[in-house]
Amino acid sequence: MDPRRGGLDVGFGEFAITLESGEIRPGPVTFVIRNGGRLVHGFEIEIREEGDSSGNGSGDGDRFKFEAPAFGPGQIVRIPLDLPPGVYEIECFVAEHDDRGMRATLVVRRGAPLVDAVGGPTAPDEVGIGDFAFSPARIEVESGTRVTWTNDDPTAHTVTASDGSFDSGALDPGAGFSAVFEQTGSFPYICEIHPTMQGTVRVVVPG
Repeated sequence: MDPRRGGLDVGFGEFAITLESGEIRPGPVTFVIRNGGRLVHGFEIEIREEGDSSGNGSGDGDRFKFEAPAFGPGQIVRIPLDLPPGVYEIECFVAEHDDRGMRATLVVRRGAPLVDAVGGPTAPDEVGIGDFAFSPARIEVESGTRVTWTNDDPTAHTVTASDGSFDSGALDPGAGFSAVFEQTGSFPYICEIHPTMQGTVRVVVPG
């Protein structure tokens, strides 16, 4: 079975790669890769250090390497693989994107958690920014509510309203942005740096 229900989410964008979790168990896993950037990217995974039967240390065997076809902005690709224990390098093979920061490390070991320990936002007026996506992508709040976005990705994003009513500017990793919604209606927004990232705030009358 997949180490994660529904697959392991991977975000690609300029210029970083995000992983739902940095550790998974050996065996079948489906990588669910989303290109949240403006450019074409490509997924490559290669074992850097092989693991033994306990999932630690080094061992002998064929070197594992897999490269998928390139995929465009907004595309989501699913890649099923069967990974033995080891330390893997994931990178974008297009142009020199890996040298610009598009690389990540995945540890495959026995006993790794099956559930991601990092939870998303719990409050209805909070939106997380992670894996090159807004989460949740759509929220509903009452008028007068202050909505807060927090950037949990390793690269900058913006929260920019389609009608120009709010704009965070570039949010560095770990930074947040808040806006108060007084008027009712639906307010779509995007990340101007990665415009395939889209979200909506729906504002309703209190009550």
